[in-house]
Amino acid sequence: MVHASFARSVMIGITFSCFLLIPVANGFAADTPGLRLFGEVNVNYRDSTFVEHRVPVDFPPEFWEEGDDGVFLRTVDPGGHAELSDVELGLELTLSDKWQGQILIHVVDLYNRNPTSIDEDVFVREFWLRYGHTDRRFRPLEAWAGFAQIGKDARFAKQTVRHLESYGLWGTAINRFEIPHVQLGLNLGSNFYLRGQYGVSGPVFMRDPNALAGDNGTAERVPGANAPKYNSGFPILYDARPENFSLDGETEIGVGFGWRWARDDGRSSVDVMAWYFQRKLEAAPEIEGSYYQGDLQLLWGAGLPLPFEGDDKWEAGLNLEWRLGNWLGFLQVVKQEIASLDRQGFELETAYNIPVPALFAAWDEPVLNWIRPALRYSQIDNDFWVDGPFITPSFFWDWRKLDLGLRFGIVRSSDLTIEYGFNEIKLNNGETLNPNEWLVTWRVFW
Repeated sequence: MVHASFARSVMIGITFSCFLLIPVANGFAADTPGLRLFGEVNVNYRDSTFVEHRVPVDFPPEFWEEGDDGVFLRTVDPGGHAELSDVELGLELTLSDKWQGQILIHVVDLYNRNPTSIDEDVFVREFWLRYGHTDRRFRPLEAWAGFAQIGKDARFAKQTVRHLESYGLWGTAINRFEIPHVQLGLNLGSNFYLRGQYGVSGPVFMRDPNALAGDNGTAERVPGANAPKYNSGFPILYDARPENFSLDGETEIGVGFGWRWARDDGRSSVDVMAWYFQRKLEAAPEIEGSYYQGDLQLLWGAGLPLPFEGDDKWEAGLNLEWRLGNWLGFLQVVKQEIASLDRQGFELETAYNIPVPALFAAWDEPVLNWIRPALRYSQIDNDFWVDGPFITPSFFWDWRKLDLGLRFGIVRSSDLTIEYGFNEIKLNNGETLNPNEWLVTWRVFW
């Protein structure tokens, strides 16, 4: 049965889309050189396995949910659900050969809201202005070309294209969200390049790595409330989304050095980049919609702290991206320290594109153009734990995640992805939890 929230989200998305498409209908975009309106709508079916774990803390009864004998970590929203997960609307402006800008607005964005139930329904995901030339993916570097960019955009270490709609563990933990920054790039000849940025990162907070982040610190989860809209999930530490247009927070510096080889036709390419980011943790940054706070205050754990020291946060990594004909892949190896709390791991995603001869057409478009099987494996190993009670023990559990899926190119502007996520969480007592999840995504874009 489709929930009322799903219907409401659909109406919000359609209304907002129609409002922004009015200028196109009037010829605004078509008559203005260098102006392009683009967008995307994602509709999903999600089926999440119910899993629970009793938190080993003696909370008083006013903290318990109805019918419980303690406080539990539980699957965010178990069972099958149809939902509109996101509507994206963007405007790309090309002023000249070297000047470009972009703004990207997300409506609903259910899978990026945290807390899920009351975070913002509409927010500006990207806005930036760039001077210079950036290199095309899988193409040779333009020798000694460079660029300077200011605004809100992704870190340069982020995987730019995912072949599955879900995220891996490290795709969730770092680089997931765009941040306000200044970014610089310079090609050192035709094979090597440098990247650098200076900006404001999002606060360290917590979320479940599956589709929904869950609710932590919302009004429905205060003492005396016993019917939360969403459960807590099994949260890991991650870099949350910074507030719209906010320059609050500690500044972050990042550097990268890479090498690329590519054929002129883009059919074969190998790109390797080493990178490093560092910043100071804030004392207690606010989280939209939650009475919990991020960074150091989160590590204190409501009086039951993690064994952290200092306020330094850094991560170093190595990215490897390749295309060899129809075979594509991305590997990221990460080492991270959050106030002396160490963790490390990697994420590997690979896919193979299989062209399909057009068998029939609809609206003058060939139907089922390609099939792309994809696999992603990611793991996080934590080198810290708490021997006694802690309110969110999933912070320091080791985690393995295997995502398997198929993406079908239905028509030129639409695809369908069917995937299943196998999760294996290893508790400190040797037990395992498996909060697995089906995710089906129908995506329409223009």
